[in-house]
Amino acid sequence: MKTQDTKHVIRICLGSSCYTRGNAENLEIIQKFVEGRNIAASLDFRGHLCNENCNRGPVITIDGESFEEVQPFQVEKILMEKLI
Repeated sequence: MKTQDTKHVIRICLGSSCYTRGNAENLEIIQKFVEGRNIAASLDFRGHLCNENCNRGPVITIDGESFEEVQPFQVEKILMEKLI
């Protein structure tokens, strides 16, 4: 559970499979979302390489919850539900 003093943790897979299957675009969407709402200070947002979930990619994890097969049209809704 997030408290006022902790940050939301976002991890986006930038391994070649996830990246080419949609996380390149998803990364841009997340960056614009964060910048547009000025919430960077409340996040620990990092890319990482493969976690061996290639068959379920693109994968994004927010506060320990993994979202698989994330398509660009889903990203903003997920971010709204988890961060705002």
